[in-house]
Amino acid sequence: MENEFGARLRKLREQRKLTQSELAKLCDLGESTISFYESGKREPSYKILLNLAEKLNTTPSYLLTGNYEKDNSPWWEKDNPPAAIELEYFIRNQTNLRIFGDPLDDDIKDDVMLALRAAWEAIKKEKTASKQPKRK
Repeated sequence: MENEFGARLRKLREQRKLTQSELAKLCDLGESTISFYESGKREPSYKILLNLAEKLNTTPSYLLTGNYEKDNSPWWEKDNPPAAIELEYFIRNQTNLRIFGDPLDDDIKDDVMLALRAAWEAIKKEKTASKQPKRK
């Protein structure tokens, strides 16, 4: 499957006649980080996504989906599930999230994100295993 985010990032960078090194410097990142984003080996955090979009004079929506979406409705009001970055942004920026009645501080939000990532990886592994032909 093609890395569409990386392809859009590269296209915009090249349209602006920037090298990976130059974009990395603009965003206070390492050159290899831009290379990893473009090749699909890594995904940016929501803060870095916002910074990349700003430096490339585009929107995070375009980088993520290829659409210049004007609909500013939150992801939970749309039919599509959130991208990982949207979900992380939601969890990290909600002040009223609670577990057992207690508000989530930044450390607990980190733990929630780790748990969600681990659960997602387990689900992907399970789906992959279920598609494998069973040995007899």
